[in-house]
Amino acid sequence: MKHWRTIAGERIDDVFAECRQRDLKPPPRLNLVEWADEYRYVARENTANPGRWKTRRVPVSIGPMMAVTEKDTQVLTAMACTQLMKTEFLQNVAGYHIHQDPSPILFVQPTQKLAVSFSKERFQKTVDTTPVLRELIPDAKSRDSGTTLDHKEYPGGALDFVGANSPNDLASRPKRITLADEVDLYPADAGGMGDPLALGEERSSTFNKRRLNVRVCSPSDEETSKIYHEYMASDQRKCFVRCPHCDEEQVLYWSRETVQWDKDDNGNHLSNTAEYFCSKCGAGWSEKERKLALLSIADEPDFGWRQTKPFTCCGKTHKPLDWSGAGHWDEQGRSHCPECKKVSHYEGHAGFHVSKLYSTRHSLFDVVKEFLNSYKKPLMLRKWTNTALAEVVKGIKLALSAEGLAERVENYTHEAIPEGVRLLVVGADTQDDRIEMTVVGYGLDDENWVIRHIVLDGDTAGKRVWDEFDRELRRVYHREDGKRLSVKATCIDSQGHRAAIVQSFCAKRKHRRIYAIKGKGNNAGHRQIWPKTPSRTKNSGEHVYIVGVDTAKDLIALQLGVLLPEDGGPTPNATHFPCDDLPADYFAQMTAEQAIIKEHAGKSVRCWEPKEDGIRNEAWDCKVYAAAARLSLPDRLISKPGGKQSLPKPALPNEPKEPKQTSRPEAPIKASRGTTRPAPKAPRSKNKFRRRFQ
Repeated sequence: MKHWRTIAGERIDDVFAECRQRDLKPPPRLNLVEWADEYRYVARENTANPGRWKTRRVPVSIGPMMAVTEKDTQVLTAMACTQLMKTEFLQNVAGYHIHQDPSPILFVQPTQKLAVSFSKERFQKTVDTTPVLRELIPDAKSRDSGTTLDHKEYPGGALDFVGANSPNDLASRPKRITLADEVDLYPADAGGMGDPLALGEERSSTFNKRRLNVRVCSPSDEETSKIYHEYMASDQRKCFVRCPHCDEEQVLYWSRETVQWDKDDNGNHLSNTAEYFCSKCGAGWSEKERKLALLSIADEPDFGWRQTKPFTCCGKTHKPLDWSGAGHWDEQGRSHCPECKKVSHYEGHAGFHVSKLYSTRHSLFDVVKEFLNSYKKPLMLRKWTNTALAEVVKGIKLALSAEGLAERVENYTHEAIPEGVRLLVVGADTQDDRIEMTVVGYGLDDENWVIRHIVLDGDTAGKRVWDEFDRELRRVYHREDGKRLSVKATCIDSQGHRAAIVQSFCAKRKHRRIYAIKGKGNNAGHRQIWPKTPSRTKNSGEHVYIVGVDTAKDLIALQLGVLLPEDGGPTPNATHFPCDDLPADYFAQMTAEQAIIKEHAGKSVRCWEPKEDGIRNEAWDCKVYAAAARLSLPDRLISKPGGKQSLPKPALPNEPKEPKQTSRPEAPIKASRGTTRPAPKAPRSKNKFRRRFQ
């Protein structure tokens, strides 16, 4: 009897109790970092580093991932640069709640097509390579699996991939977890039901404090960027990194003081010498030191992330970014009052800002190289600001008044144009009783000079005014050094009553690069200034080029904001005006429009509209058409190394500042080598056999 009640000398009851304790208890509760490091695998198709996930490879992501399992956090906003942590972060959150904390999940992409593509090409690859997810989510090919491209069922919930343009899918079912990707690309209105982000996250409201709403995106314009406004509504966490020299903690940011590089004797900028300079002690960090400093934040109690949103306590407003030292935050990175030590109020919304300066995958050399390739081109600089620095671009407005522009006239005329002008273009606007045209000269790095603005009065239905216009287009201009210049390209607006006449005029002169154009704004979904190919009119079949006028106006507004140096040196993107040959109301016309944000087709768009009804703006339009004519030319005008270089000052939020004296001299901005237009290829022989044996 005693032998029957024992196993290997142990009582059966004790053995059963041990088995229950070992096998029936729930698995240990892991945070997102622990789960990803233990279970997550990355598909070969989706990364350059396939295999087991290692969070420490991207140390800046530890803070956002830890915030996912914070008990008092219900909303998480990550305003991040591209190619660093956004997509994989969302996949980690989804995988964690499928395996560790089963919940219904809504994954929102800008469109339904993108949602299905993401599910097929990204998420399904993750499921296939991650064993614990593969066991929970059945194969879509199996019968009654409950799994499709946009719907994944698993024990305890289901994951749905939907588009922000699909209101029915957004509002169809309650979801405890919502994951919103690329929110700045969402339409402003989802089928008349309101903001799609708010609509989708409303599905989680019944879960109260158990809900989790995660949004990630790179920002865009200050006025229209959803991710930026959501980040500003959060606790605005920023990552602090210790200087390897003085051990002071600081937020990494881009400026002439903090990012510097060398320049050789020939004026070539050496991006591979770039270093980050401590904002406290001024010491330069090598690339190895920068990456080691980033890796070390994984060992900090708060993983480097601290709340920086201003708050009021003890009758004062405190701004954590103005604090020095780590004594004003607790071990979780929560800010507290410097006087009473009370923790600042937290509303459950965690916000994170991540730029490429925090990337261990991207070298500082690469970031500098991207900047050098874009800083002379305002529109490319805007993109770099959004995608590399994860910062918004301030609203582009014509802040200068007509009087302010008039004060900028310079001592040159159309009879002796400046030596910096390399080519001439014309933008023309056609009215019933006149043709207005602006001759614009372009030099290196898009520096431009208004040469003259001409008004040709006459009935544009007749021949006389067009003959006069043609003579003006054939006029030869002279530079101060005696060089002769003629107009290389012309854009004429063909909208209005004289469309057929304009198209016919241009068709006969297309060999002179005289183009009929039509302008379309952002509300028509057209953002490219000069099209790759022309369109054909329905009636005559003539070529017409569709010009993105709102984008062109953004470019011109940026150029007007470039400040001219006192010494009169070369200034990329700067705009110059002559001292005569301009109508009395020219500058009033140049400032006749303003940029506004409006709703169109369910989306917020930036458009340029007249400030007043009936105000004249032909000079402004002619400058826009001249910018299009410049882009129609293949000529590349880029400054050569050597000589005096200056940094453009566009009206952007991250405008580089004049550097302070540090332990390293300022590295100026690199100028690319000039290139010449390639010689035309010799005509190919019509006889293929002769060509083969020549």
